[in-house]
Amino acid sequence: VVDDSGMAQAEAVDSGSTVEHFDVLIVGAGISGIGGAYHLLQQCPDKTFTILETMDGFGGTWKTHTYPGIRSDSDLYTFGYRFKPWT
Repeated sequence: VVDDSGMAQAEAVDSGSTVEHFDVLIVGAGISGIGGAYHLLQQCPDKTFTILETMDGFGGTWKTHTYPGIRSDSDLYTFGYRFKPWT
């Protein structure tokens, strides 16, 4: 478990708790994590997965960082997905 400061914290596990099983664990709900989840759904619909994210929403660094004055020679669609909605 990672807290708000980014420091990992040990978490006690209750011996009576139920353990969930997932075939795939995706760490982070940024653009790569979202893309990975989408492709798993499309190509491996029988696989189970979960996404772990420390933030309160999706987006990764594009949500948490600002880039004042940033310019790009790539079109808008280069930094996104064709499927909707992705949030």
